[in-house]
Amino acid sequence: MTTLDDLILYELPGCPFCAKVDRFLKQNDLEVERRMITEGTNREDLIAIGGKKQCPCLIIDGKALYESDDIIDYLRTRIEGEAKEADFSDLKEACPVPWLQ
Repeated sequence: MTTLDDLILYELPGCPFCAKVDRFLKQNDLEVERRMITEGTNREDLIAIGGKKQCPCLIIDGKALYESDDIIDYLRTRIEGEAKEADFSDLKEACPVPWLQ
């Protein structure tokens, strides 16, 4: 497993876009520090850093990167050549959000 110690990923439980990033991390055997915005002061901390509570949000050198596709693209560049294409075929089952059905 590769740990990217300089990154923090803010997530929201049940968020399909967070699940998409999570899937990419798992498929590429990557680990980053994770913070759920529903715990402690994480929501307020995220807003202080990035100006909004949108998830997922990857913190890179103190700056916020939003949007799951942008986060995955960034992570892919960090591990150049090693990244596998993410398979999201079963995401609907893994993240049962009514509006995805």
